[in-house]
Amino acid sequence: MAARLRRLLTGLLIVGLGAGAYVALDRGTERSDAAVLAPAARATGPVELAAFEVETVAARDYARTVAVSGPARPIRRAVVTAEVSGRLSEVTVEVGQAVKAGEVLARFDETLLRSALSAREATLEARRSEIKLAEWTLERRQQLGTRGITSDADLLSAQSQLLNLQAQARALEAEVADARKALDDAVVTAPFDGVVAARPVEPGQTVAVNTELLQLVDLSTIKVAASVPTSRIGEIAVGQTARLRFEGAGDRLFDGRVSRIAPEAEANSRAITVFVTIPNTDDAIRGGMFAVGEIAVEAMDKVVAVPPAAIRQDEAGAFVLAAAGGKLERRPVEAGATLPREGLVVVMSGVSPGDTVVVAPLPDLKADTAVTIEGPGPA
Repeated sequence: MAARLRRLLTGLLIVGLGAGAYVALDRGTERSDAAVLAPAARATGPVELAAFEVETVAARDYARTVAVSGPARPIRRAVVTAEVSGRLSEVTVEVGQAVKAGEVLARFDETLLRSALSAREATLEARRSEIKLAEWTLERRQQLGTRGITSDADLLSAQSQLLNLQAQARALEAEVADARKALDDAVVTAPFDGVVAARPVEPGQTVAVNTELLQLVDLSTIKVAASVPTSRIGEIAVGQTARLRFEGAGDRLFDGRVSRIAPEAEANSRAITVFVTIPNTDDAIRGGMFAVGEIAVEAMDKVVAVPPAAIRQDEAGAFVLAAAGGKLERRPVEAGATLPREGLVVVMSGVSPGDTVVVAPLPDLKADTAVTIEGPGPA
């Protein structure tokens, strides 16, 4: 700080002597010597740069990303409907309750269903008895026919009677199967592991076939329908990783993958829906929660990146000022991809890990200027 004070006094002295130099002071912000000393003052000795005005670069791993947002939805949703008509004798679950596949959700009164099944089974049994009699009759007519005792007409009649009874039996077998299925359907079970999302019916209520009984959702995996501008959709591919934050889940980040991409843009929009699936093993995410995050479209391993202010331009092209050997060197650079999340620009060439470059917007600094760096850091 003593060196800084001396340089400040020197600048004020030059102003008093009419040398045409000036000092820019900002009372609300601490400035370095490089920011407050005029070019004439810098010429008297090395320019002192503050530690925050330079940066020693290092090779790090980065990812180019596309920002996305959208609502969370369960990976599966089922509307459980009535397969039979009748009175609900029991509804065993409540909204928000977790259930396992095959677990009983509701029961119908089975009285009428069992009666219907018994009636059909009895009718079928009667037909089978008639079939046995018809078979015996046909066999008897065939025996008599070989002796010339019965006519062909009687034989054909016996055959027709048997075939008719057999057809009736098959129809009754189908009715019995339907009655048994209806009895089975009187017990409503969960089609998969999930959570009850809605229950619009109550015990004692009489419902018709196809009436909605319950809604069941599977929250083990969440899908996010994220909107991506059409200008960026070409960068998205199935399998890319995504990192999302959900409203209501604090600052926690959830990792997922792109599972599907819609084939066309949304109506009245220049965005295409991209589906991101996220494991939700601890049920931290609920359906309808809004997600904001990014999809990593390109991984960049061990690259050098600097703040945009570090890259300068002159008639020869882009360059940075690197501090080496007690002075500033002009290093031509080739800028690469921009990293919006980090606020950095990838440098393809011209800067190596370990180089110390000026990152503050100090337009008066020139190559070959002698510099010192306040605090730790190479000069």
